[in-house]
Parts: sequence; structure tokens; C-alpha cells
Amino acid sequence: MPEGTRRTPTDVTLKYMEYSQNNIDGYRFYSFYISGDNYLDLPLDANVRLPSEKSIPYKEMVKTLEKNPSYFLLQNSGINVIATKVKVDKQKKSVELHFPPNTGIVNGGHTQLAILDVKKDRDISEARIRLDILENNFTSEQLAIIASSKNTASNVKPYSTAEKKGLFLKIKNEMLDQFEKHIIWYENRDVPNNQGFPAVDLIALINLFNVKNFQSDHNRQSNEQPNKSATSKTSVFKDWESNPNNYEHVYPLINDIINLHDHILSTFDQKIPKGFTNLSVIKNLKGKTKKTIFAGKNLKFELPKQFFLPILASIRAAIKFDDINDKVGWYEKPEDIFDKCKTNLISDLTRQFKTAYHNEINRASKDPGLWRILYSDVEKLVDKTKTWKTYDA
Repeated sequence: MPEGTRRTPTDVTLKYMEYSQNNIDGYRFYSFYISGDNYLDLPLDANVRLPSEKSIPYKEMVKTLEKNPSYFLLQNSGINVIATKVKVDKQKKSVELHFPPNTGIVNGGHTQLAILDVKKDRDISEARIRLDILENNFTSEQLAIIASSKNTASNVKPYSTAEKKGLFLKIKNEMLDQFEKHIIWYENRDVPNNQGFPAVDLIALINLFNVKNFQSDHNRQSNEQPNKSATSKTSVFKDWESNPNNYEHVYPLINDIINLHDHILSTFDQKIPKGFTNLSVIKNLKGKTKKTIFAGKNLKFELPKQFFLPILASIRAAIKFDDINDKVGWYEKPEDIFDKCKTNLISDLTRQFKTAYHNEINRASKDPGLWRILYSDVEKLVDKTKTWKTYDA
């Protein structure tokens, strides 16, 4: 989760000016008032997102601390914290806070960031910071609900809450570090070169290869297609949250899928029927430097998602799934399958785009009929006598 300057488990001792304590509905609440010069950084592990210096609340708080620090208490609601132990020393006017894993600030990350940043360069001893602490043990899911509820400055993204609940852990366990570092699991996560792949998009990607839900060698009785990955990523994400078991069989394939993702984007223009890259919807990147997010492969053209996602989903036909022995894999290497089927895929996509859709690109992602055609193109050419690679599902 969000990585602040201090990670849990940890203990922090703060000097305070005044404090109060209340017991309400079996919960113990504390309010401490701390001068700016005595404030120390607290862990952010309980929060659902990292604070950002680009945010408006942060910038406004910095202005107050720089120009009128004595007004800070009046203009700021303070910092909300969850700790499992609060030990007050009234004689020393200090409080020791114990933070086990995944606890700390649940709301007020921007407030802390502003305080710590301004404190580096100037005296903010006139500022008073209100610190509200709830002393209790909560589960990870309870912490996520509390944190997302208290983050009222702007709506918390659903993937940030899912990250806090630990819903991505099984996917992360399968992913190579070189790929994982690019996923935006929660808001404001730092990613290499500021090129991130949103977690919601990752779930949509996984959905494309769900052989339990959609037409596949495993699910022959269905001709359903995962086109909601293109038209309604939010609904796909909600379904994944509600029914994770329906998606987990795809997780072992995630690194292969990501490699395939970058391979298609960087090679689709090579050795294909003439005219495709001249379509108005295909952007020529000549003179520009653009690379794929994960593997950093050079791009010559930009393939719109309305074309890319149906093509990518068609490679689902190469998945070999054995639910009896809990094995999942590929009949052939996904990149090889794409290269073998590319001419047919591009030809059929172009024909549909020009004749059936009359050059209206959004119809390509909405029409499950196109997705079935492309799936069939791959299914016809897959050599099911082979097994390229299998994993424990």
C-alpha cells in the first residue's frame, strides 16, 4: 500500500500541547493538539492512496503554513489515525503510539505532506495540528472501509480500496517484478517514467482470457465474448470484486499476457495486408518516441483500443485449461499464435470496419460478432496437439 517515509510496524512518540479522551460505543478516541515544530511523520499504511503535491488541498495547506501558520488549526480538519496502543505520559506531555502492519493515517495524508514539506524550510511552531486517534484492532477489510469513508476531499477510486483490502495479492504473487512496478494499484503510486497501467485496466485485461466465462476450448457451449473489457471496465471490475474465483485461473498466465500485450502493440504493423496502417484511426508515430509500458518496445503506430482489445482477446483460443487437475497454460506460445494468425485477424477486422461499421470505430469494440470472428480465426490455426507451457491454476 502507500509507502510513506515511515513504515509499519513502528512506534512514534509525539509531544503534545493538549489532549482529550472519549469512549464511545466501545471505541476509545483521542484528540491531541501538536505544535508544528513537534510534529513527526506517521505511517500511511492504513491509507487508500498516497498524497500528491499536485493536489489542490495540499497546495492550499502549504500556502496557509507559509503565510499564516497560526490559522492552520482553524482552516484544517486535522489528521485521522488508527493505532492499536496509545500511551499518554501526562508529566512529559508526550504520547507513544504503536502502529502494527497496515495501520496509521486513514485520512490526512495531504495534511501531513504539507506539514513535513514546509517544516523543512521554515519555522511553523505557531501552527497547531489536530491529531484524532482511534485506538483499536481492525481487520484489513475494516481498515479499507474506514479509510475510504474518511477520504472525503475527493472520491476514492475503487482500485485503491481493493488494494487496501488485499484483493490484488494473488495477482501480484504471479507477476514478475519488472511488470508489477508499472501497475497503478492505488492512487498516486509512483511508476517508472510516469507510465503506469491502471489496475482497473489490468482486470479488464485478465477478463479477456477468462475461459470459464467466455467462448473457449474449455467453454465450448458458450459464444459469449468479453467485450465489456472494452465498453464497461467498471462493471468488469465490480464483477471481479464480487466473484474473484471466476478469474483466478487466469492469474498464472498474467506474465504471458503482458508479454503478448506489448508484442501485439509493437509488431501489429509488420507483414500485414496493405492499407491497414493507412486507416484514419491508426495513428502514425513517425518522428515521435513512444514505447510500450511494460517491456519498453518501440512503437511505430498506435493501435486504438477498439481494435486492439478484440485482437488480444482472440488469443484466448490458445489457452489450455484442465480444471480437474488444476492446470492452465497454452497450446502454443501466445506471440507465435498472434504472428501466425495476424494476417487473418487484420483482414477480417479491416473488412468489418469498412463494410459493416462504415468506418465507425466504436462499433468494433461493441459488436460481439467481430470478437467471435477474430476468435474463430485463431481457433482454426491453433495446434492443439502441442503444449507450450502449463502452470498450476
